[in-house]
Amino acid sequence: MALNAERISVFLVRCMLGLFLALMALGLALGALQTAQQTQAFLCGLLAAAALLFLLPRAAAAVAQAGTGRALLALCLACLLVKGAWILLVRPEPAGDYMVFWQCANALTLPETLFNGRYVALFPHIYGYSHFLSLFIRLFGPGELLAQILNVGLSVLSGCLLFALAYRWIGLEAGISAFLLWILCPSQTVYNSFVLSEPYYTALLLVFLALVTQLYHAGPEDRRQPLWGLAAGGLAGLVLRALNGARPIAAVPIIALAIWAVCLRRPRGGRGWRLWLPFLAALMAVYLAAGPLWNAAVERAAGEPPASVPGFNLLVGLNRESAGMWNESDSQRLAFYSGQPGATAQSAQEALLREAADRAAADPGAIPGLLLDKLRVFLGSDHACVLYAETVLRHRDLFTFICNTFYYAAVLLSLAGAAVLFRTGERSAALLLPLYALGLTLAQLLVEVAPRYHYSLIPMFLLTAQYALFGRRGGREAP
Repeated sequence: MALNAERISVFLVRCMLGLFLALMALGLALGALQTAQQTQAFLCGLLAAAALLFLLPRAAAAVAQAGTGRALLALCLACLLVKGAWILLVRPEPAGDYMVFWQCANALTLPETLFNGRYVALFPHIYGYSHFLSLFIRLFGPGELLAQILNVGLSVLSGCLLFALAYRWIGLEAGISAFLLWILCPSQTVYNSFVLSEPYYTALLLVFLALVTQLYHAGPEDRRQPLWGLAAGGLAGLVLRALNGARPIAAVPIIALAIWAVCLRRPRGGRGWRLWLPFLAALMAVYLAAGPLWNAAVERAAGEPPASVPGFNLLVGLNRESAGMWNESDSQRLAFYSGQPGATAQSAQEALLREAADRAAADPGAIPGLLLDKLRVFLGSDHACVLYAETVLRHRDLFTFICNTFYYAAVLLSLAGAAVLFRTGERSAALLLPLYALGLTLAQLLVEVAPRYHYSLIPMFLLTAQYALFGRRGGREAP
C-alpha cells in the first residue's frame, strides 16, 4: 500500500511538472516570436542562460568563502546600493493606478472617508497596499521618495528570503546565487521607482513560502509538532490575508499548498499529518476569520461595503479585441453601472459579471485564441516597466532589450531546473514554486491580464533555476 502511494505521488509530481514545463515554454515561445526585437532578446537570453550556468556557481562559491553571515550582509548592501541608486536617478511622476495608490494612502492618514471611496469599494485590493503605505506616511510624512524607499527595503527583504529558501532547499551557494540574480533583475529594479503593490505582496508570498519550508524541515520526532503547526498556520493565515488585501490571489498559494500537502508530499504514514493537519486547519481558520474584519476596515474607509465579485476583471479578461487587457470601452461600462442612481459597488460588479457571462456565451469559439493571446501578454515579455517609465527613461529600446534578455534567461534556467525536479522526483516544499506559477498563470487566463502581473513569478523562476545550477546538493527529506 505504501509503495503504491509512493508511486502515485511521484506520478502526480511529474504530471504537475510536465504541465509547468509545457505552459511556461508555450508562453515563452509566444512572446519570443512576437517581434523581431523580442526574438533577438530571446536568442541573447539563451546565451545569457548558458553563461550563467557556467559563471554563477563559480561566483557563488567565491562569495561563500566569506561565510554565511558576511555573504548575506554583502548581498544586502549590494541590493541596497543597486536598487537605491535607481530610485534616486529615475523618478517618474505617479500616474494612473500609481497615483491612485498614493492618493488613497495619504487619504487614509485623515479621519474622513476616502475621497474616492467608490473606486476602493469596487477594487478592495487598492486598500491593502494603500493602508500599508499610510502607516509609513503617518510616521515620516508624505515624502517624495517614501514609497520608493519602501520598495527598496522590500526588495532587500525579498532577497534575504530568496537566500534563505534556496539555502534551505539546496545549500549556501544556491542562496547566494538566487540573491545575486534578484539584485541583477532589471525589471524589478525599474518597478521600484513606482508606487505599486507588487514588491509588498511578493514579499508576503515569500514569507509564506519560508514558513512552510521551515515547518517542512521540522524534526520528525518533535512531540511539539501539533503546536508548531498551529502557531505557524495561524501566522501563515495572517500573512495570506494581508497578501489578499493587496492582491486578491491568496487562493493560489492556498490551493498549491493543499495539493502539495495532500498529493505530492512524500507519504510518511500518520506522522507527517501531526504537523500538517494542524497547520492547514489553523491557516484556514485564521484566514477565514480575518476576512470579515478586513472587509469591515475597507468599508469604514470607503464608506460602503466592498464588492465581493470581480465582474469587471472577468469582463475585461474576455475582451478579444484588447487581448484581455484593460480597455476604455469596458472601463466606460464600469462607470455607467457605478453611476446609476442607487448603485453600489456590489451591484455594479454584479451587472458587469452578467455582461461577462453574455460575452463568453456569445462567441465561445474565440476563447482558445483569446487564451493564447493572454498567455503571450502574461508570460511573453518583461519590458512593461520600461513603458511605464518612458517619460523619464532615455534609451528605451536598450532597457527593453535588457529586461527581456534577463527574463528569458531566467525562465529558461527555471525550465531546466524544473526538468531536474522532474528527473529526481522532488517532493519537498520547493514544489510550491511551479505549483504557484501554474496556479497564477491559469487564474490570469480567466481575468484581466497585464504583463506586470507576473512580477511575483520572477522569484519563483529564480528559485527553480537554482536546481539547474546546483542540483539537489543540500536537499533532505522531511515529514
